[in-house]
Amino acid sequence: MKRTLLLAALFVVLGGSAWYAFSLKNNKSGTRISWDMDFAVLNPDEIGKIFIADRKGQTATLERGKDQWTYNGKYKARPTAVQILLETINRINVRYIPPAQAVPFMVREIAADGIKVEIYDRKGKAMKTYYVGGITNDEHGTIMIMEGSEQPYVMHIPSFIGSLRVRYLVKEEDWRDRGVFTEKPEDIQEIKVEYPQQKSESFVLEKTGTAEFKVRPFFSTTPASKNPQRKGRAEGYLVQFENMAAEAFETTNPFRDSVLQLVPYALFTIKKTDGTEKFVRFWPTQTDYFPDSGKPFVVRYFTDINKESFLLTQDVVFAPVFKGYSYFFE
Repeated sequence: MKRTLLLAALFVVLGGSAWYAFSLKNNKSGTRISWDMDFAVLNPDEIGKIFIADRKGQTATLERGKDQWTYNGKYKARPTAVQILLETINRINVRYIPPAQAVPFMVREIAADGIKVEIYDRKGKAMKTYYVGGITNDEHGTIMIMEGSEQPYVMHIPSFIGSLRVRYLVKEEDWRDRGVFTEKPEDIQEIKVEYPQQKSESFVLEKTGTAEFKVRPFFSTTPASKNPQRKGRAEGYLVQFENMAAEAFETTNPFRDSVLQLVPYALFTIKKTDGTEKFVRFWPTQTDYFPDSGKPFVVRYFTDINKESFLLTQDVVFAPVFKGYSYFFE
């Protein structure tokens, strides 16, 4: 009897231990007990660089700077995209361990079409390297595998349903910042605005002292206004240049070269206090009509920045900077 009770007690203890270990390994809250399940970086502030590459040869290198992240060592990275990626890296968790029979297929899929992710700290030391595969059939998890491991896992972010793969971007147009005007008012020394079809409304706004601005005609043939400048108009105008972004990049648009040969609607030259300049041009590309009058109005523009970037912008966003010379006077 005592022997039977002892064996029963031992069975319960061993069975409970086995169940506990198994539940830890499969816990949907993501409790990790082995190195190849530990995908998350708990403190994203420690990250200094992220390298992402797909099987098509596309790569994206994101590096933390003093005030911003850069993309491929040349462009400012889009802040929202960086924030989403850092959040993903921080919150990613194991949803479950896939059944053994599914592992070979998952490994082959990642080998054929996986995205490689390398994460480094601020000193350049490798923190994590893993591969991102496709989404599960129920669309609740994303297949991933740690470099050096033979065991893939189904990953997720708690409370989020959908693919995590789409957060690991590689295309240039997805990573580059779409900001067109991102200048702080106090950093602007001068703005020149030229309207080739409305020369009398072209102007130059110049900072002449602390909180002092002078507005003059762009063309010497335009007579200067005899009316006094409106108070606060120049300051209010400069504020508009702090945060204006494009809708999308049009880098591969087949009409790009043709558009660049046309006379633009408006040309902006912004000179900053540090001597740097930005040159921006706008060409109307989409119009609509007012229902009551039937008159056309511009909806979108093709926009060129420093003769390098070609983007699509919306009039509803940029209308505040399309002001004329007369706007600044009584």
